[in-house]
Amino acid sequence: MDITTPALLFPAISLLFVAYTSRLHSLSVLIRSMTTEGSNEAKTRHAKEQLDILRKRVTYIRLMQVFGILSFIFCLFTIIGLYLKQDDLANYVFGFGLLMLVSSLIFALAETWISTKALNIHLENSDY
Repeated sequence: MDITTPALLFPAISLLFVAYTSRLHSLSVLIRSMTTEGSNEAKTRHAKEQLDILRKRVTYIRLMQVFGILSFIFCLFTIIGLYLKQDDLANYVFGFGLLMLVSSLIFALAETWISTKALNIHLENSDY
C-alpha cells in the first residue's frame, strides 16, 4: 500500500462528518422545539415515545461521530506509519481504521432506521 490509499479516505470521512453534524443539528432543533414549546403535541401520548426515540438517535449520532473520528485518526496513523517505513504496522492500523469506519456506518444505518420509526409515529398521530 502506498500513502495515497489512506489519503483517499480523507474526503469521504470529511463528508460523513458534515452529514453527521447536520443530522445532529436538525435533531437538536427538533428536541428543543418539542421540549420547550409546551404545545398540545408535547402533551400527547406519543410525545414520550418520540422523545425516547430522539434520545436513542442522539446516542447513535454520538457513536457515529466517535467511530468516524477514530477512523480518521487511524488513517492519519497509517500515513505516519507508511512515512516511517513501517508498512506492516501501517497495514494493520489501516485495517482497524476501516473497521472503525464500518462501525460508524452501521450506527448511521441504525439511526436512519429508528428515525423512520419516529416519522411513522408522527404520521399515526397526524390529523390527515
